[in-house]
Amino acid sequence: MEFLNLSLVQFLAAFGAVAAVSVALYLLDRTRRKQIVSTLRFWVEPGKAAPVTRRNRIQQPLSLLLQLIGMALLLLAIAQLQFGGRQGARRDHVLVMDTSAWMGALLPRAPNRQDATLMDLARANALAWLRAVPETDRVLLVRADALATPTTSWETDRRNTARAILESQPGSTALNLSQSLQFAKQLQDSSGSLPGEIVYVGPGRISNREANNLSLPKMPAFRVLTIDDNIENAGLRSVTARRSATDTGVWDVLVRTRNYGRRPKSVNVTLNFANAPQGARELDLPPGGEQEASFTVHSRAAGVLEARLYPRDAFGADNYASLELPELRSLRVIVYSNRPDAIRPALASDPRVVAEIRPTAKYMAEDKAGLVILHNFRPPVRPSGDVLWIDPPVDLPLVPIRERVTQPEGLDWAPDQPLTLGLRARDVQIQETSIFDPGPKDVRLAWVAKGPIMLTNTAADGKGRNVVMGFDPFDGAMRYELATPLLLANVLRWAAPDVFRDVDVGTQSAGAVSMPVAGNVPVQVLTDAGVNLPFNVRDKSVEFFAGDPARVRVIAGNSERVYSLTLPEMWDVKWTPPAGIRRGIPAWNDALRRNRDWWPWLAIAGALVLLGEWTAYGRYLPLRLRVVKPRMERAA
Repeated sequence: MEFLNLSLVQFLAAFGAVAAVSVALYLLDRTRRKQIVSTLRFWVEPGKAAPVTRRNRIQQPLSLLLQLIGMALLLLAIAQLQFGGRQGARRDHVLVMDTSAWMGALLPRAPNRQDATLMDLARANALAWLRAVPETDRVLLVRADALATPTTSWETDRRNTARAILESQPGSTALNLSQSLQFAKQLQDSSGSLPGEIVYVGPGRISNREANNLSLPKMPAFRVLTIDDNIENAGLRSVTARRSATDTGVWDVLVRTRNYGRRPKSVNVTLNFANAPQGARELDLPPGGEQEASFTVHSRAAGVLEARLYPRDAFGADNYASLELPELRSLRVIVYSNRPDAIRPALASDPRVVAEIRPTAKYMAEDKAGLVILHNFRPPVRPSGDVLWIDPPVDLPLVPIRERVTQPEGLDWAPDQPLTLGLRARDVQIQETSIFDPGPKDVRLAWVAKGPIMLTNTAADGKGRNVVMGFDPFDGAMRYELATPLLLANVLRWAAPDVFRDVDVGTQSAGAVSMPVAGNVPVQVLTDAGVNLPFNVRDKSVEFFAGDPARVRVIAGNSERVYSLTLPEMWDVKWTPPAGIRRGIPAWNDALRRNRDWWPWLAIAGALVLLGEWTAYGRYLPLRLRVVKPRMERAA
């Protein structure tokens, strides 16, 4: 127990003064009345002392006791008596408000009210709890989805906290409950005051991964304001488009759906590309089950692919998804060779390559292609762009030739160059090769015991690049080696990496994204604006986080995945609060109200006690209590 406005000494001094005055007044005669008596009573008999009457006792002790009690109650009200001490009068509470994507769902039994969402109910519950918090306590609001974000500081002004509650909106990610509660506990431990309640407001929908590893911190007072979200909902989980391996003008599309409700549901999935219908599928979804629907989209042009789910339900955010399909490009290759049959099979194996083979006699320098291959041929004028020189003539070398050798030994490949990626074979049977005398600007790609046999450099005009092979991989026994198609594939990918990159386009939910990668390859995570996002490579997967809807490109070696993070991140299971915690809006006798302000009640009680004393013992009684006596007439 403690006084906020007065110290104990000040209270006792004030009460002592008031009590002393009251007792002194009660020792006096309080009751005076008019009475007609004989004048002879005022004469004193000679020789006899006049009688003296002393009032040495309180005539009305109950009246004095009531006045002292009333004054004590008023002084306690002025001193602002609090039970539990000053620290007990101020505790720090953390309100964790669920702002996950699921909070945008319509309330049960109100499908036609667009403004009646789970978020509205959460706001109402949070405000009701806030009204029960004692005025001296501080409150901090944390908005919880995939991240825990403090929204206010430690506030005693309830208007600031209420404003932050009303401004809370559903996000795009799912709830990470354990992280949010641990963050709230850390804030409470560092506040410097006694810990109050940690309150979670929401339906408690979490992912399977969190449910399997849920770890709640030890909280002195944990309250859950549960929200009823018994809602039947079916939605899109992901939409993935992958370029066909057999046809460059075809996309294979896979749509995955899920039923989050407790009853079976039949849905229709429709697919549009560039506002043109591409097909529809009817799916029967069991409770809590998933189904997939596959489509084929024929288009080489870029466009927007849209997937819709019908019928619409209480949560419409996961009934629509869209992603942008890139243009399906190909690499134009012009080959000048007098032995077309030797090189044609290697180029015809990939549908992304559009090859044209011409004899050397029809060479034209003005041809603009993605790649020009000169097979045992050096023209008088170098072609524009990138050029692959295969065993150029010894009498017209592009790079000075040191010597010509047959069946070279000690073959080795450069391990850190894209043109030799995956090439490790040392027993490749090369029929004949030129040994180059490279310059300072030449990069060695392959060499034998006597010197380099494969180089790359930049053209003298700076407008193209050269790859020079001193041997012919399509001649002799080497054409049957596995290294030959791999070497040609590396050259094609070097000339046009965007064309030969394995591109997957998919739409899924925002939040934490994980993409598997093969081996130790360079990784880039970029947004549409070209901004690099932070990422982590762990357990052969690239992991990054996007809290808001965005379009992100993940480039890992020769593969590229484009994520349209437009779907809301959804839950898997419902969290069950532990037993023994506080639940619901605090009642009048709840432990949260332990330090309610008592001074108004003390003031009212004191006033009532004084009023009762005055009514019973005051000088001027109420009219209904007065007794009117007839006036006594003096006898003659």
